[in-house]
Amino acid sequence: MILVDTNIIINFWKHPSERMAAVFNTEDIVLCGIVKAELLHGARSDKDFKKIMEALSEFPFLEIGNDLWDFLGNVLFRLRKNGLTIPFQDAVLTALALTHNARLWTDDKHFQLVAPLFPDLLFFTAD
Repeated sequence: MILVDTNIIINFWKHPSERMAAVFNTEDIVLCGIVKAELLHGARSDKDFKKIMEALSEFPFLEIGNDLWDFLGNVLFRLRKNGLTIPFQDAVLTALALTHNARLWTDDKHFQLVAPLFPDLLFFTAD
């Protein structure tokens, strides 16, 4: 299972490639509500908003249940304890990937800071 970050989808929409299309069509891709909200936030019109909703409806979503909030608190605590501050949404993606044993597909540099603290956090690259 591959949890896709917002920046990957935006990059694919702006610069589609056969390799990325193949990943989206053949791998077990999942999204989460935060990614959906970020993408919808970027809509430029009602028509654009509807197209984004339709495109995202093709993918299963990882739910953020009550159990995740405790684990997310632990992730945030460990980051702060080690002097690291990352965007909240990146901490959520970290927690979701870890709790679901999903590989995280991202180009976000914040995750290079997170990785040493969470050696079980796995990443996916489409290279």
